[in-house]
Amino acid sequence: MGFIAVTTRILIFMIAVTVLPGLPPYPTFPSRPFSVKPARDLEGVLALNQLLNNAEHLLENKLIAPESILVRGNATFVSTYGGKIIEITNNDQLRIVAKFGKPCRSSYDERECGRPLGMAFDTQGNNLIVAEPYSGIWQIQIKTGAKMLLVSENTIIDGGKVSRPLKTPNGVAVDKNGDIFWSDTVSDVTFDNALIGLLMNPSGRLLQHNRSTGKSRVLIDEVYGANGVALSKDEGFVLVGELGGQQIRRYYLKGPKAGTDDIFIDGLPGAVDNLVSDESGVWVALAIAVDKQNPSPLALLAPYPNVRRFCVRMMTILDLSFEFIYEKTGSLLALRISNFIGNLSSLKAFISDRGSILRLDWEGNIVAALFSDDGSANLISHAVQSGDYLLLGSPIHPWMGRVRLSQEVLQIVSTGSKNMGKLKPEVIVDTKKQKLISKQEL
Repeated sequence: MGFIAVTTRILIFMIAVTVLPGLPPYPTFPSRPFSVKPARDLEGVLALNQLLNNAEHLLENKLIAPESILVRGNATFVSTYGGKIIEITNNDQLRIVAKFGKPCRSSYDERECGRPLGMAFDTQGNNLIVAEPYSGIWQIQIKTGAKMLLVSENTIIDGGKVSRPLKTPNGVAVDKNGDIFWSDTVSDVTFDNALIGLLMNPSGRLLQHNRSTGKSRVLIDEVYGANGVALSKDEGFVLVGELGGQQIRRYYLKGPKAGTDDIFIDGLPGAVDNLVSDESGVWVALAIAVDKQNPSPLALLAPYPNVRRFCVRMMTILDLSFEFIYEKTGSLLALRISNFIGNLSSLKAFISDRGSILRLDWEGNIVAALFSDDGSANLISHAVQSGDYLLLGSPIHPWMGRVRLSQEVLQIVSTGSKNMGKLKPEVIVDTKKQKLISKQEL
């Protein structure tokens, strides 16, 4: 068969997969072109540095994919692969606070054995509020591990552009009254196929769960990969990070703009994961590094709905085929391939090795940026301050990272935007001592 004939058949097949009606998956919103604002230039406050280099790897091979981290006193709580919430106390003592799902057979079994993501301390008792993407939003008593399901999987959430079920709960935050703000990353697929969901049109949501009524409502719809959630210090607004949109959106809870939303900051140099707030600002973990020379594949494909539809349908057909093989034969290899197709972790081989964390003030200004280029701290899902250190979570690595913050960064963090611009390109990084040396000191 000649080259032209083969090429013609391939093109016919691709067109058929793209345009034939009735093929899965079935998106909430029709395919349309949209755009993602390009990443900002890595200059000024975003100039590359090595402040995350030489990160310590704590509890290696004891914490698998520590997605989210909470610190209270001498205790650190971590959500990990395998459905576990783990408490770490002095001398690195580990205690399993709670377990979701069944026992894991391997790293490709998360739909059955659980994958808790976002966590927050409750304000209505000694509890954790946890988003588990395969079952819902949970309340977990810290001492006993007793679990209470607050919003179950497939609960229909009314409001927004289209009423639809809960699908992939991810980030959480709790206000002083105990109400829960949480994100639903995509509406069309389960979390193990989140990449497929992101290649469709934006379908994520920011939601609020009222503890007194037990009802949830939609605050912002059509979020492009809804991820981390954080409340402002006065609880006047709530933020949600966009994994695919490389931006953070804001919903006003109080004041003259109450009930409306806008863009808090956009054009970020990476895919936004968890947000961690405190009095003076927000830590932003960028799970995937992006810049103008290395744009996000999701951003590049956003204006081309037909290309995205073809990719999504092909991935779904392959995924369903290997799921069918697994169900009929019990082949763990088929299960492993099915889990790999559409899983965000499958992007690992195609993304930059750079680690990236931003510090924002409450006006949406970037006041500090911390990077690594030695591979010791990358694929970062979470950054939370513990004394003079940052603890780093990851959706992939088998350890929790830790880096000491320089005095300059600590000062910026403590004072918010007052020292904005302190970290500039005219400083040189001493990677061994992890501190900044100005030109005047040389």
